[in-house]
Amino acid sequence: MHSQLLKDQPSLTKGDFNSHSVWVRAQDYDINEPWYREINERTYRPWDGELPFEPKSQFPFVLVSGSFRLSDGSVYPGYFQPVTEQWDAPVPPRKMKDGTSSVPVHWSARHGGSPLSILALHCPVIFIGDQAYDFHLRRHPELRRRCVLDFYMAIAKRPEEVFPVEFWGDPALFKGIVSGRIDGFYMFPLNKPFEIER
Repeated sequence: MHSQLLKDQPSLTKGDFNSHSVWVRAQDYDINEPWYREINERTYRPWDGELPFEPKSQFPFVLVSGSFRLSDGSVYPGYFQPVTEQWDAPVPPRKMKDGTSSVPVHWSARHGGSPLSILALHCPVIFIGDQAYDFHLRRHPELRRRCVLDFYMAIAKRPEEVFPVEFWGDPALFKGIVSGRIDGFYMFPLNKPFEIER
């Protein structure tokens, strides 16, 4: 593995996923590499191990190439973060600063109380032409409006032609859940009601 293959997640392109179907967060795998001090939590590199990738933790931070089928039947390339079958298992308690232990809570319970919160883990990204678009609703109203408008202008379709979006990856790439559904732009904030809108 060479440091030239390290990329920040937002800069990953359709060509990157054509060349390498699975990318892993370098911070988790390259601790002994000379470039470790230069990377951050958004730095990814191609996976060079065996496939399907077998996650060793509940939240493995792996990106896989995927296909996105819109409501009108058209299909676009993209990528997403597959999850383990145990994605909603309670996180083990951890010791707090005051010496007490945290209470184990399910992921979904902390993110709107819905199993739909799996989308916040999948973080699906679709390529329209060479540009990447995600479905996450921004908090700032003007940024939210602009991101949604940019998406619809790029795809040149009405909301009912887009949603729901079905997405999937090759099961040979990852041992876990490699498919999902997007009903609209979403936000699953911590300990607050979730939003899904088209």
